[in-house]
Amino acid sequence: MSSTPYKISRPPEPTLRNPYAQVIWIFYQVEREYDEPTAANYRWAKNSFLKYLEETYANSKSSEDRVRFYLHEQWGADALVRFCDWLGMRLTSKTRYSLYKCVRRVMDFAYALRVIDTAIYSPGVFKGTRETNSRSAYSEDEQEVINAALAKWLGLAASVVVGYTRSGKGVPYKKRNFGSIEIDGAVVEISDAASLYNLSHQKLTTRLQQGWTVRETLGLDERGNCDAGIAQPIEVEGQTYQSIAEAAKAYGVPAGTVALRLRVGGTPEQALGVVPTRVLQSDERALLWAFENEYECDAEAMLTHFNRRKLGVVCSQERLRALFSRWGVWAHVDDRLVMPLATELCVLTGLNVEALKQLEVDSYQDEHGLTGEPVIAYRKPRSGSATRSEDQSLHIGLLEVEEVFVPGEIAKRVKTLINIILAITLRIRHHAPPELSRRLFIFEDVEQSRRAGRKVILAIDPKGKVKIWGRRFKQEEGLLTQFGKEFSFNISRCRPTLATNMVLAGASLLQVQATLGHRSILTSASYLDEHQLQPAFNREVTGAMERIVRRSNEHRNGTAQEKQVKIESNSSQSGFSETLSGCGCSDPYAPSERVQALTKYKKGSVCKFWNMCLFCDQAIVTESSLPKIIVYRKRLSEAVAGDSPAIRPRIGLFKDVITLIDGILKEDVIFPKPVIEEARDKAVALDDVLVDQLIYQGI
Repeated sequence: MSSTPYKISRPPEPTLRNPYAQVIWIFYQVEREYDEPTAANYRWAKNSFLKYLEETYANSKSSEDRVRFYLHEQWGADALVRFCDWLGMRLTSKTRYSLYKCVRRVMDFAYALRVIDTAIYSPGVFKGTRETNSRSAYSEDEQEVINAALAKWLGLAASVVVGYTRSGKGVPYKKRNFGSIEIDGAVVEISDAASLYNLSHQKLTTRLQQGWTVRETLGLDERGNCDAGIAQPIEVEGQTYQSIAEAAKAYGVPAGTVALRLRVGGTPEQALGVVPTRVLQSDERALLWAFENEYECDAEAMLTHFNRRKLGVVCSQERLRALFSRWGVWAHVDDRLVMPLATELCVLTGLNVEALKQLEVDSYQDEHGLTGEPVIAYRKPRSGSATRSEDQSLHIGLLEVEEVFVPGEIAKRVKTLINIILAITLRIRHHAPPELSRRLFIFEDVEQSRRAGRKVILAIDPKGKVKIWGRRFKQEEGLLTQFGKEFSFNISRCRPTLATNMVLAGASLLQVQATLGHRSILTSASYLDEHQLQPAFNREVTGAMERIVRRSNEHRNGTAQEKQVKIESNSSQSGFSETLSGCGCSDPYAPSERVQALTKYKKGSVCKFWNMCLFCDQAIVTESSLPKIIVYRKRLSEAVAGDSPAIRPRIGLFKDVITLIDGILKEDVIFPKPVIEEARDKAVALDDVLVDQLIYQGI
């Protein structure tokens, strides 16, 4: 299993023949992550987006502006809003929403790859978020945006580890200085060189301006063959033309101008006007040229020089950091770079902040001594006691509960992340004080280092620098704009999010308990987000709850419309017969397939499996049946608490029924509060003898 990070290819340059090359490229990057038929959805989304660009010229003022669509220029914060405005009423709401989700994921992916600098905001019509608690799990929409932001920083950290490769795409921002030239390593003034090699000053400078090399200018080397008058193939933007004239015609530039620009040393792209020969110092291409040629690809040197010379007019620190991110470099191993890695580890493992602070460089092990599985060793001081050690282990295999996960996938991701963290922090570890030198997560306090004149290294501390990072992160990554000013972002919310996602993926509460390292299963249950898991943890109970609520509401609404005169409420009048468990049954001769599969039911007979009634598709709950259902729930609870050998084979079923009834009795799920309170009062006076028989002699 390789865990070495690798550099992801960057988007191609748009060309005259393929101006939307970057759009096609980024959609393909997402499409290749999926199998059919999901991949087809992204092809459809790509074609729809290209149609949008063709019809709107990408919201440019003229059709000429649409040539060469650059993602980092065109995909701003409102890019998705503009696309959804174009969608309008073109499609049905469901199809429109599917298309929106595909395009949104592609834009989030572009942001995660640092292809674009700005987080993409979702249009309000599609957004439906709820207020969050500072310790509750993140919602699905919140997780999508946060994961994209973290992926952006994770990709940047991996690029920093791999190292920068010169691109050669920069453009100089100042004219060449011909006051002196370098001859075989020696710097000589132009006038002295002209006298020494018997050339006029004008002839010497003209040759240099026309692109001759120094040795060709002085006659030391023979001038390369220019083949004047002979048609020569020329390659521009990956396309080969048979002659300069043919290329000039394709780009609408006079052939003589192209030939002159080539003679003075311009590239084919510069000669045809695709790339300028000189740009302003504030231009991104000039800054890239300076980074590669003046600062020798050293981001820290460039940032320090800009701060010292106060070159904020040329490029602000914020913009320079955005450029560094896009180029895959970073000036310091600071909180901006390290904290997203710590957050990502919490997302993957659910470790709490206190345990995260105590992790050391050797906390991750490929094989546990007893189980042979990947494991993270950590300390949890609050769990320590005279009989329980603070030292605990998280087996990564516990996290792989979702069916779509390939075995070992989470372990691979955790190992890769740990390796990136170790490689990043290795650059500053020798500056750390002894008490922090073995901590896994450390970073440089840049402001304090500047004041102290030396590198100041800190460990993560939620109450200090990390809290400032959290506020800045949600501001810069667009979380406040996306989810409102009251949105709470912190590492602690990753833990309940993991627990909730595990249950939604099919994990049992015991698996959650083992993963979170809790002594009590009740503590694990408190981490589960009730907004996402109500009314039960089990998917079958949740499905049964949704179905019975829907049927009961439909029956209740239909009955209310029919009762125009004084009619006594009676379930039998509506075609339902009351069962022993209290709910109404529309057809006791046709229980649902689930009931038939789990019991010994014989077709054509009356169903007698009363404890299964609430899970049956023939059942509803009426106002008249509520009191009996409340008594039924009471007797079930007593039976479960008594733990009699007679009910042990059915105890799982009884617990599920209790959970289902609790969901039915919540206010405004089916009935309003006054109806439920009246039913509770009636239940007190009911004889529960029949229910005793139901519980002890049921299936």
